[in-house]
Amino acid sequence: MLDAYAFELNSTFNGIYDSVQRLEEQLLSQSGQQLSISELHIIETVWQHRSSGCSISDIAQEHQVTLPSMTIAIKKLEKKGYVTKSRSDTDGRVVYVKLTRMGEKVNSMHRYFHEHMIRAFIRGVDEEQKPVLLSALKNMASFIKHQLELSEHRQ
Repeated sequence: MLDAYAFELNSTFNGIYDSVQRLEEQLLSQSGQQLSISELHIIETVWQHRSSGCSISDIAQEHQVTLPSMTIAIKKLEKKGYVTKSRSDTDGRVVYVKLTRMGEKVNSMHRYFHEHMIRAFIRGVDEEQKPVLLSALKNMASFIKHQLELSEHRQ
């Protein structure tokens, strides 16, 4: 049984998760972008790996989905005009993905939202408290990752 503090913390986490997802969906809708949240996160991954090049298999691995599933998602994003594909010069089996101008624009909008969200999150947090806060969030991330791994092994 959770004590009052843990209950409130759990309720807050659940509310944040739901609200962030709904807000991102609303922002996408209001901007006129015809994207899902998962497509937006694929665009973010391509942007994060822009300097080293991002293959479809890299994206699939990062998002923990199969290569065929990611290939389909990338084709949809290409049709919508957010990414382009090109074959590797050294290995024709490898397909690299880059953002188009429209992909860059939507990613900038997404990064702007997250930057402001994180600034609001740490507003009023003392420098001494920041390592504790980060450690607690890393513990949560580690727990979730472990639970996902256990769940995948059961399937």
